[in-house]
Amino acid sequence: MSGVGISFGNSCTYVSVCRDGRSETVANSAGERSTATVVAHQEGELLTGTPAAQMTVRQPANTVHSLKSLLACKLESVDIASQACKLEQHGEEIIVNFNNVTRKGVSALVKCVFENLKETADSALGEDKHDTVISIPLTSSPEFKNTVKKCAISAGFNVLDLVPEAVAALLSVDSADMPVDGHTVVVRIGGSSMDVTVIKVLTGMYSVVDHTEEKIGGSLFDRSIGKFLCEDFNRKNRCKVEENPRSYSKVLKASKSAKHNLSTLNTAECNIESLFDGMDLISNLSRPRFETLIQNDLNKIKETVQNMVTKHSAISINRVVLTGGTCKVPKVQSIISQLFPESAIVNQAPDEINSLGAASHAGMLSKFPSLHGKTELETNGTVGIPLTPSNINVRVGDTITQAVAKKYPSTI
Repeated sequence: MSGVGISFGNSCTYVSVCRDGRSETVANSAGERSTATVVAHQEGELLTGTPAAQMTVRQPANTVHSLKSLLACKLESVDIASQACKLEQHGEEIIVNFNNVTRKGVSALVKCVFENLKETADSALGEDKHDTVISIPLTSSPEFKNTVKKCAISAGFNVLDLVPEAVAALLSVDSADMPVDGHTVVVRIGGSSMDVTVIKVLTGMYSVVDHTEEKIGGSLFDRSIGKFLCEDFNRKNRCKVEENPRSYSKVLKASKSAKHNLSTLNTAECNIESLFDGMDLISNLSRPRFETLIQNDLNKIKETVQNMVTKHSAISINRVVLTGGTCKVPKVQSIISQLFPESAIVNQAPDEINSLGAASHAGMLSKFPSLHGKTELETNGTVGIPLTPSNINVRVGDTITQAVAKKYPSTI
């Protein structure tokens, strides 16, 4: 049985597999390695991934996104304006009302996402049984972890462990060699949030020294680009395109595409046919212009990382690991490099690194059946402690729990 790693993100989800000791991210049925964490309802059927993402423009009231956030919170803390569908609170769970036709709990929709991922894993491995590890936020509540695990098991995965995202990133980096002693900073910037984690590595043991989170992510970049495109279009055509939900959805989709293109190219074309009243949007965006548009967001990212650096100025940071799709933006990489001039920057497929680390962990755990179901320790006041091939020590605030696993044989 091969190991499978899943990075369950708020915007995108990734599946990696571990075969013969090597991990790789696999493509879904659309040929893409990323799967949008979106579910849509169409003619009595639930769609996930790319087909669902395409529905956000055609039928926004029948689509729901940011499922990870919805699963982890109550309705009163949700940004209702960001969702075109109707949301309701039913007991402890948020219910999605698709155009007053179908009502589904968020956990049922998350299960649909995992079923899509299961099909991807089955196709890649040629089998339907998979030992699986899922990466989740470090500060996830027990309720959130239990729900994610149940959804994955219901979808057909054999879930061995849930690991913190920062730990999953390090497991990917250190999968081939024994971790080097010292301090590592893991900077994760996803679609809707970012976090910075300081981890001490000592004789193969990861100890979380500090952790901070902020609501900053790539979606802010999309909105900044979208605002620029709307203003340019409005000026040329004397209209207010942002007031039309369907048209604005098209603008945001084009903005996201431009952001991805500008991660590797110096210019990006933003062309939308019949955006508003039959008029087309045709615009070019240069990387310098893009960086100017997102300057305020970049300043927030810099401030968040800088605060952590200042707080732990007495610590020598020997490496920085970048994770999350937004870390692919060159200016973001430049800012982080400037904040850590003496540290090695690890920038290896930041959007896939968590699933790759989870897959490596799954591949290792699958060789030790006696550890199955015993790889997580819950203690009041602390997060769950996942066991890896060596010891892990996770500290959150002033509480600490240590779990010691038997060292795996060096021949493995």
